[in-house]
Amino acid sequence: MAAAVQQVSNAATLSSKKPSRLSDLVGNPSAASAVKQWAQEWADGKRPSPLLIYGPTGVGKTALAYAVASELGWETFEFNASDFRNDENVEKLLSNAAASGTIWGGMRLILIDDADALSGSGDRGGASAIARVLSSTKQPIILTAHDLYDKKLQPFRSICTPIPLRRVSQSTVASFLRKVAQERGIEIQPELVEKIAAASSGDIRAALNDLQSRNSSSFRDGKKGVFETVGAILKARDYKSARTAAYESEADHELLKLWVAHNIPYEYEKPFDLAEGYLALSRADIFDGRIKRTQYWGYLRYSGDLLSAGVAVAKEAPYRKFTRFSFPDYLREMGASKSSRSVRKGALRKIASFCHCSIPQAAGYLPLLEALASKDAAALSDFGFEEDEEALISKIKPKKSKKQAGDNEQNGKSQKTKSKGRRLPLENPKR
Repeated sequence: MAAAVQQVSNAATLSSKKPSRLSDLVGNPSAASAVKQWAQEWADGKRPSPLLIYGPTGVGKTALAYAVASELGWETFEFNASDFRNDENVEKLLSNAAASGTIWGGMRLILIDDADALSGSGDRGGASAIARVLSSTKQPIILTAHDLYDKKLQPFRSICTPIPLRRVSQSTVASFLRKVAQERGIEIQPELVEKIAAASSGDIRAALNDLQSRNSSSFRDGKKGVFETVGAILKARDYKSARTAAYESEADHELLKLWVAHNIPYEYEKPFDLAEGYLALSRADIFDGRIKRTQYWGYLRYSGDLLSAGVAVAKEAPYRKFTRFSFPDYLREMGASKSSRSVRKGALRKIASFCHCSIPQAAGYLPLLEALASKDAAALSDFGFEEDEEALISKIKPKKSKKQAGDNEQNGKSQKTKSKGRRLPLENPKR
């Protein structure tokens, strides 16, 4: 009885113990080496950029930060990004910690966990304030996140050095579980260890929890990143595997559609494969349009199958090559124009309120307001525009008047008269 109690006690501490050295970590040795080199530069008096460690749940992002701090004897200050909702909180907590070391003059590692939890609906300048601290910190800072390309991380991507962590292979997880079971005196069948490792999908934390409860029957619904999902769809050999990849993706339907549309030309080389792939994608878009019009979400099953399996089976045969998938240009351009679109939307909202009309109808008033502003700068004062909104309106060109249109038409006729009797070159005279 006492032995059984001791065995349960040993197992209960499996998932709570943090590794004290980098050698204790499981998987991702190149990432651990890069983090150690970064930390050594800080120890040597240099100030490299903060790190942004990203990867799926349970691969050891937080454990890696604690391990490098423990190995170098640093004090660790851990914050959660959800604590930084405004400038005041950032100044009170983060700025003071990043400005100086410990009371004994040593280094302190500042860990901002789950950075992609920032910039929620209640955020009031917290992201921009954190970005300022990251640019001028005197102490090493590590941020952790799930997806590097999450729009919430946009203020930090240009400041931080990204370090990816991948899912740990099944064989590595199984070897680690056997080692833990042996050290803790846990009796477990080898077949059960293999099942737990397979069910974990590379999640070390989940594997330890299952080892603790001896659970292998409930396979985990692990979500895959968008890069992994796009690769699985475009390189799939059959209908089922492509459909499963889309179902297990952490990206939503609309985002995944943009990623697949952008990366089809990088994978498919034959014209027929390209045409059929985009045909399947266009049919998925048709069903999405029907969903918006009718609000009947049963069409989503057809759209999802066309987006994933339809694109996958469009090719004659899989391409045996390495493809570097990239971020969609549309999302990048929308992110770059976010501020200007926000200013335009704010101006239209004020016009709609003043003119008692809808926001789409307010866009029709923009040329009129530009003409009024050109004659009298005070004409826009009643709308309550901000400076950037007034600057936007002043750049809008008024529509051409009927007289100007008539002059342009007359000029066009005169040009045709001059060219009369002269045959214009054609690309294909037979048509």
